[in-house]
Amino acid sequence: MTIAIYVADDCWGGLALLAREAFAIAGTLHARNPNLEATALFRVRLVALDAGPVRSFTGPALLPDATLADLAEPQVVIVPPFYLPMAARQPIAPALRAWLLQAHAAGALLVGMAGGMRILAETGLLDGREVTGNLADQRVFAQHYPDVRFSPDAPLVIDGSIISAGSVNPCLDACSYLVGHFHGDAVAHKLSRYTNPASQPSTGRVAIRNAGLKQHGDQRIRQAQEYIERCFKQDLTVESAAQRTAMSVRNFSRRFQHAVGMAPHIYIARCRAEYAKELLARPGLSMLQVALQSGFRTEAMLRRTFCQLFGVSPAAFRTGAAQSPARYLE
Repeated sequence: MTIAIYVADDCWGGLALLAREAFAIAGTLHARNPNLEATALFRVRLVALDAGPVRSFTGPALLPDATLADLAEPQVVIVPPFYLPMAARQPIAPALRAWLLQAHAAGALLVGMAGGMRILAETGLLDGREVTGNLADQRVFAQHYPDVRFSPDAPLVIDGSIISAGSVNPCLDACSYLVGHFHGDAVAHKLSRYTNPASQPSTGRVAIRNAGLKQHGDQRIRQAQEYIERCFKQDLTVESAAQRTAMSVRNFSRRFQHAVGMAPHIYIARCRAEYAKELLARPGLSMLQVALQSGFRTEAMLRRTFCQLFGVSPAAFRTGAAQSPARYLE
């Protein structure tokens, strides 16, 4: 699998390199071997329009591994943030636009990190989709890309083949998602735990764990799934999720069941229980605190749902996670 990370002048070189190193770390963690070449999960390349070095935002030069012409059809394209302080539209080179469109048409996943979504927006591929990004770019999207549903409050949005991350930690969650997409959840969870330890749980992990449930063609239901994954800690109901998609509860529930394979109320409960897993590994939290922070109204609701979904009580899970965190948090 080839991952192309696009770099150009004024890109955030640190995040471009962070993504490359995250994939390398995932391989070494999975194989329990520090040898980078022997454990590589992906062929990761920095790519640019030309072969010469590019200047990152703060000045250090990045030397691309290849040009766009060298990598015609990567399986993943990552666009890191760029320093774009003005609210004006930012045109991109015709060659870059053509390359991104060709890669997407060939089946590549496109990943935009924070301000990098403004680069992807210029292709038109974001029209009709939900994406996240820098809060400062909200005005830019409203003025210049009105067909894009821009949700800067969401840390990570996975809308089919377009993945967007709003800040540094969600960028790492996006890397974990890609690892899981191509190499399985167990490998992804090792990276996720390493980059975002259990003491600081991320709702992005819920999206990663549910990635396999989004491999269907109903875009409106995928949007509902994304909405649930962002809001499950709130007083979320099936009715409010249905309203989000402008469907009746009956039609929404029917389409959700058909696309996802489970009823929407079970999906909401699953998101809450998966998040509770992360909290249960944190020292000092009472069972009631875990329940409330996960979106359950009572400790009894947490216990009942947890047992139904995982076949073990929260207390037993906490004990097992303390003794063997790698086994219980995968």
